[in-house]
Amino acid sequence: MKHFFYLLIVTSVFMFEACNNEPTMNSEDYGNNTVSYRPLYHFTTDSNWINDPNGLVYANGQYHLFAQYNPQGDKWGHMSWAHAVSTDLFSWSEWPLAIPEIQHADSTTTMIFSGSAVVDSFNTSGFGINGQPPMVAIYTSHVDKAGTGIAQHESLSYSTDSGKTWQPYAGNPVLDLHLTDFRDPKVFWYAPEKKWVMAVVKPLEYKVQFYASANLKNWTLLSEFGGIGNVDKIWECPDLFPLQVEGSNETKWVLTLSAGHQQKGFIAVQYFIGTFNGKTFIADKLNYPLYIDYGKDFYAGITFNNMPNTDGRRIMIGWANCWNYANDIPTKGFRGIYSVPRELSLQNTPAGLQLFQQPVAELNAHEQQLYSNAGINLNNTAQMLDSAKGTALDISFTLDAAQEAGIQVFKSGPEQTTIAYNNITKIISINRTTSGDTSFNTSFASVDSLQLPPTTQKINLRILLDQSVIEVFVNNGAYALTTQVFPKHNQGNIELFAKNGKASFEDINIKQVNKTLH
Repeated sequence: MKHFFYLLIVTSVFMFEACNNEPTMNSEDYGNNTVSYRPLYHFTTDSNWINDPNGLVYANGQYHLFAQYNPQGDKWGHMSWAHAVSTDLFSWSEWPLAIPEIQHADSTTTMIFSGSAVVDSFNTSGFGINGQPPMVAIYTSHVDKAGTGIAQHESLSYSTDSGKTWQPYAGNPVLDLHLTDFRDPKVFWYAPEKKWVMAVVKPLEYKVQFYASANLKNWTLLSEFGGIGNVDKIWECPDLFPLQVEGSNETKWVLTLSAGHQQKGFIAVQYFIGTFNGKTFIADKLNYPLYIDYGKDFYAGITFNNMPNTDGRRIMIGWANCWNYANDIPTKGFRGIYSVPRELSLQNTPAGLQLFQQPVAELNAHEQQLYSNAGINLNNTAQMLDSAKGTALDISFTLDAAQEAGIQVFKSGPEQTTIAYNNITKIISINRTTSGDTSFNTSFASVDSLQLPPTTQKINLRILLDQSVIEVFVNNGAYALTTQVFPKHNQGNIELFAKNGKASFEDINIKQVNKTLH
């Protein structure tokens, strides 16, 4: 009865938030203690804590998103799966808690850690009824006693009503190596051999293991991958998927996993490009580590399963946060957000194959032109764009700088976040040392930087701003940098600048993102 009452409360609050289309931040005073920093178009739950996105899957015309969620508070703990659905990857309706933490009679608990979800179209699991294929969630059961993790193994839950309710499989766990760290299964259908494949990690050993199953219940080890890339931090949240190389008939496989950052002490998502024959992944010889995002706030990214053949896109969502300060960020009413959904592609570059990414096209339907200018030339000066300001924007332009130039966003007096490109060093950077509230953690006030190829001259930038998060896409998505900021003021000014020489800003377009446009 207690659990049922909780679901009623959560459902009511979720529905209220889903219907509330007004941007929370714009109606609040940054100068007082009521600032929530709630984003307008980046996903977050109505309340409480979220971290890794889980179970991204498309089914019956809806995108399903599950989230590592604490139903009891706004810091990490009591991990369960929250659930939201969307028809356009922009507006999300939150459903009741999907898979809750389990409290056992012997005082142990089983938290529901990260995993994936599939549509079992051929009912290989036998969970389907009345000819309807089930949705199956595959996740890590984290067994905990007195605050100490004592075991991790992989389990199933299934739904026979399009994801509305979920039933744990009576035969759990389905894969158990009797380890304390063995987690984050990503499962997909491997059509050439009509089998399910699981990528799962031994995080402390920096290894990804691959397993196969005919029915999602019984798993056989295929192979292991590891020993290259970034091993500064544990490996987590693997994903394995094929991508066709743009402009060719060649298909490569991409393995992504969460690990250390190029700046030691932080976290990121790295990727490998190679081949997969249904058993073994072999990475091509490239200049690893390669990162999906070079900012400090992109982690645990995974892609959607079961995308329709008529679509063909590979879409990833990541957690826009960092474990260094995730429990301490000064949001109110919620804690943790996700990146915008990103479409991934593989392209040939002078350095070899490279992963590219862009915000999904669905975002465009919710944008309204705010400002445009064919070109602005500056010489060792700055220019405020008085008619273009805001805290939920999509900004794009091409920059040609003699030395250093860029843009200040969320600017209010001396408070600003600086996105700069130095054409001498070929380094692009995001400086959040004067971005607002940085007091909550000593590692937050920092600069993210990325070394671009030495042949780079002009660069194009697409910058998404959303109340407390910035996503920067460089050179048509060849690189990305994601960072959180927490401004104390609400002016939202934008300023272009050039230092130590001339700079030209071409094809400037600034669009306001609105919740209600379609």
